[in-house]
Amino acid sequence: MKDNGLLTRYTIFAGLIAGVGLTLVYLSLFKLGSGSGVLVPEATNGAVILHAYVQNTFGGLGSFFLAALIFIACMVTAVGLTCACAEFFAQYLPFSYKTLVFILGLFSMFVSNLGLSHLIHLSIPVLTAIYPPCIVLVVLSFTMRMWNSAPKVIAPVMLVSLLFGILDAVKAAGFENLLPAWSTHLPLAGQGLAWLPPSVLMLVLAAIYDRVCSRSEATAH
Repeated sequence: MKDNGLLTRYTIFAGLIAGVGLTLVYLSLFKLGSGSGVLVPEATNGAVILHAYVQNTFGGLGSFFLAALIFIACMVTAVGLTCACAEFFAQYLPFSYKTLVFILGLFSMFVSNLGLSHLIHLSIPVLTAIYPPCIVLVVLSFTMRMWNSAPKVIAPVMLVSLLFGILDAVKAAGFENLLPAWSTHLPLAGQGLAWLPPSVLMLVLAAIYDRVCSRSEATAH
């Protein structure tokens, strides 16, 4: 598609449809989880509750249909991620695309056998650490044209958000006793947003530095 305007429009429409659809799906899952937990009081994760609800409502055929849906959804995601990761890392590592696909496939098979509860337990600290810089990158990507040197603004903010995200990740992993006392008293720490105020402060400082450098360059010319 060569028309950038048309491409942008279709991308926005597709994003809105996907966003609304996923919102409805997750709201339904929230409702299901809050009202159906009594079916499996000892459940360790939401998948157990979902299966119990489907089994109780639709019987064995419903469970089979749910398993088929989950298999298709996970297979599509797994194939897409495996291909994308292999294609990306093949550019920087001394391995071929096929070799990386094989390695990633084996690694995924090994990790999947840990069980959903263990995967959730392991992934929460990792996601807690990487979400802040990812959010910063996405938000600041819309401001690229505002800066004289975008990397000098975005990189420091991402670094600060990552550092404070790691603090939250250590807490999520259950090792908060290893952290200094001041880390538990940071603004918004109770909401898991301790990275936000420092990131905003760094953004202000980086923006000021960018403006000063821009004026200095303009004066020099």
